[in-house]
Amino acid sequence: MPDIAGRIRESVRHQSLAIIASLKELVDVNSHSRNYDGINRVGDLVAGLMPGTLDRRVITDRNSVNHLIFTGPGSNGKPVVMIGHIDTVFPPDSDFMKFEPSGDRLHGPGTADMKGGVVVMVYALRVLDELGALATIPVQCLINGDEEIGSPHSLPLIREIARNASFGLVFECGGLNGEVVTARRGIRRFKLTVTGKARHAGVKEGPKDSAIEELSRMVLALEGLNDHGKGVSVNVGKISGGVDTNIVPDNAVALFEFRFWDPDTEKTVLDRIEEIVSNPANPRCSAEYKCHHKRPAGCPIEGTDKLYTRAEKAARDLEQILGKEKRGGTSDANFLVSMGVPTLDGMGPVGDMDHTADEYILTESLFERIELTALLLTRLGACPPSPPLPHAHTPTRPDT
Repeated sequence: MPDIAGRIRESVRHQSLAIIASLKELVDVNSHSRNYDGINRVGDLVAGLMPGTLDRRVITDRNSVNHLIFTGPGSNGKPVVMIGHIDTVFPPDSDFMKFEPSGDRLHGPGTADMKGGVVVMVYALRVLDELGALATIPVQCLINGDEEIGSPHSLPLIREIARNASFGLVFECGGLNGEVVTARRGIRRFKLTVTGKARHAGVKEGPKDSAIEELSRMVLALEGLNDHGKGVSVNVGKISGGVDTNIVPDNAVALFEFRFWDPDTEKTVLDRIEEIVSNPANPRCSAEYKCHHKRPAGCPIEGTDKLYTRAEKAARDLEQILGKEKRGGTSDANFLVSMGVPTLDGMGPVGDMDHTADEYILTESLFERIELTALLLTRLGACPPSPPLPHAHTPTRPDT
């Protein structure tokens, strides 16, 4: 094992109990995307864990949520940007609230998505700082608190740090076989509103202008756009409308989304949606739709293969096996890729069942991903680390 890889691994293993304790501390604070105080409490904890050699900048959005940018002293050139989010999908009254080790797994809200990934980021930087290497590695980190709702407020910050970035690393959970993510589908979400004409359902005879009936036709047409072969998924997830059974409904609403792998497919599906909505079967009904959320396709770009090759070589040097995969879900990596930044996602620990009460990560993968991130950063920074410093004593906690 190469010298620097061995020193990184030794440092991570020396801090293993502290790493788990830090994750427990983050997970045990509820940080649902609408729990602004909880998000800020977790952000404060993360800031306290980050190496003091990093410059910290706090940007507060209109909801009083603090998004954090950390910049390394060696970031005068084109930095490697690292992104992690601290909001989760679990509301404060959820029954799934606490961190719990179980066998070779660590359970809890956000362990996989993605407080575990944030801990990987933090401790990779702490290890490099301890080894005297961080000062020469160009790195910039964003910790945001609104990713689960589409990053509406932190998107300008993502674009800001992406402008001069050399590479991007995003710390959503890794694949079940240790894969990192080299491509993600894009997404668009819509609200479709159909308007008809109300009347008594039983007194008057003849044709009726039912918004629900028209919406039903459109729902079937939208679902007909699904095309597995082209990677297009369309899902009408919620419908509502009408007042009561004795009234012909004059209003009906559907919420739907579609996902796609590339901009050309996106345009094709958008054209089909426009055709469906603009041509109601009942000419006395009308319809309109509005996009309320979108992320561009995160398809591989020039430099992605080179970045993966370097990550795979770092994994081999650490005696790890690294694969790659495409993933249908979206993340902030989509934005980095759309701005031309070669990006690896799934750099967080191996986990599964995120967004459910069974969410977990594999404990060993938490340490492995810290090692991998730290070693990869030394390679991407292209600066040899200085001689190792004596181990700093890291206190452990009895409750881990």
